[in-house]
This record gives sequence, structure tokens and C-alpha cells, in this order.
Amino acid sequence: MTLTKHVDLATYRQNLKTVMETMAPAKVMAVVKADAYGHGLVKCAEAAVEAGAEALGVLDIETGIALRKAGITAPAFAWLHSPESNFADAVLAGIDLSVSSISELETIAKVPEKARIHLKIDTGLSRNGCRVEFWPQLVASSLELQKAGEVEVVAIWSHLSGASQAEDQKSLVLFEDAYQIAASLGFQGFRHVASSPAAFSMPESRFEMVRIGVAAFGTSPIEGRKAIEFGLQSPMKVTAEVIAPQVISVGFLHGYFSNLAGKAKVLIGIHEYLVTEIGPLASRIEAGAYEIGDAVLVFGDESLGGANAESLCELVGTVTDELFTGLKSNLVSYSS
Repeated sequence: MTLTKHVDLATYRQNLKTVMETMAPAKVMAVVKADAYGHGLVKCAEAAVEAGAEALGVLDIETGIALRKAGITAPAFAWLHSPESNFADAVLAGIDLSVSSISELETIAKVPEKARIHLKIDTGLSRNGCRVEFWPQLVASSLELQKAGEVEVVAIWSHLSGASQAEDQKSLVLFEDAYQIAASLGFQGFRHVASSPAAFSMPESRFEMVRIGVAAFGTSPIEGRKAIEFGLQSPMKVTAEVIAPQVISVGFLHGYFSNLAGKAKVLIGIHEYLVTEIGPLASRIEAGAYEIGDAVLVFGDESLGGANAESLCELVGTVTDELFTGLKSNLVSYSS
């Protein structure tokens, strides 16, 4: 009972190159959080560096440490911290850290090695950013510590909500105000605020760097449009096998959504078959001209005519992040 994820690293690299051409002169941070959205952290981080990504977005310190242990030395940025976060190991490993409060700044500054920090302003999303009224103090304190040689302030940044372009425009105004305050106090680093949706739909949000995550894995950055319209293709395809009459080796415990029953189709040879029932480790499909042991394309490889991750998720009203990160396979194969 085999379920296999096939990841084409050449496609991932090409997606990133396409994004970089679109975003230029802004640089691209390739976000590889959540095991590179289920595609394999180390393999995809290596491919991102080969493609020319300026930095890697790792979400948390532990992921950054894993990259360093794998021998990947490219700049890496971690922004989700807890009181238990090991800042000392992060700084020693050369991982850039987000800072959004004086207490966080002081803790990181105590680390023996000099930390590279990105100051985060809250532009309305309320996701671990510094409130506007405390921003001048945070910037001033950070720059004082920089003069003392204890930190290096390399960037200011934020998240946009993506709720609407109007809301994101308001957030950009707040971000620009925060930048002007920082610049007046002596800040000379770069800015990054846009992830995939804003980076593609709002060129004014690109500044010096953009953060590109799931879009580089073949997901459209803009609702209502297909990834292929932006020159992006999915690097992942998933295959199962026929294990009994009308039974294939994928189920909801593999992360194949149970509410796809009666909606999704799989491809065997050149023919599509409706998935009629989804069990824990196997699913039933309609009868047809196939045999036990035949390969089943669950999704991916649009060139063969089967479902892709986007179309599969549209059937049940979810996002590809959920499919990619929740998928559990017996085997993973890579092509370069």
C-alpha cells in the first residue's frame, strides 16, 4: 500500500526564477516553513539557494538550526518566537531574528555574539509586531545597541492582512510612516512587508525584498486566478496504486480530505475515475479498465490531464497549504 510524493526540484527552481524576474529589483526571500510546505525542507532550501533566492524564511529558530545542521549557510530569517526560544543558538548559527519589543531586544542583545535583527512594526494585523506608540523607542534602543556593537539592525518589516487591497493600502501607509521614523533615527537597512498575494497584486509593496512561500510551490498568489497565469507550476505530484478491485492506496489519514468523496477524480492511464468513498488508509473508486498494481495519479502533473493541487482544494473550499502540509506519504522521491 504505497503512496508516493514526487517533487520536481527543477520546477521549484524555475518558479523562483520566474518570481525573481517579476519582482526585480526587489530581492526574494524563499519561505520554506512547514517542511517547505510539505515538499522537504533541506532539498527545497538547497534548490532555493541554487535558484538565486537572497534569503530563506524559516518561521522558527528550530527550522533555521536544522538548515545549518544540513550545511546550508544562506541567510535565514526566523520570526515566530516564544519565551523558550533559544536565541543564543540562533545567533551563533547566523540566523536573523525578528524583534518586536524592548524585552525581546534586550534578551537577544545579551547573547555573546552579535545578532542580526529585523524590527517588526504592527501595521494592523496584530501578529507579533510592535505597536505604533512604542515604535520610536524600539528603533532608538535598537540603534543604540547597534552603535555599541551588540546587534545589527538589518531590516524593518511587517505582515499584511490580505483581507482586502484597501486594508493593505492602509497598512502600507502605516509601514511607510514607521520607516520614515526609523530613517530619521538613523536606520539604514532594507524593508520587507509583502508575501505572495501583495507582492503580485501591489507592486508598491515590494520595497527591497518580498517573501514568497506557497506561490513558489505552484499556488496562485491571487484569488480567482490560476497559478499558470503567473508562469508557476506545481513541483509535486502524488501517486497511489490499485490495491484491490475499485480500491486505491490513499485515505484521509494520509491527508486526502474525506469530503473529496464524490467530487475528486484520479487518473489511471489516460482515464479519470471518480473517488466514491474515502476511508482511513484506502479509498474506493468507480469501476473501470484497470488492474491491481496499476499506478494512480492522485493529483499533480497537469500535463497528463489529472487534477492539480489547486483544483482539488477548490472542490472542498480549502487552500493548498492545508493539503501540502497535511499530506503523509510512504515514500518521497526527488528529481532535479
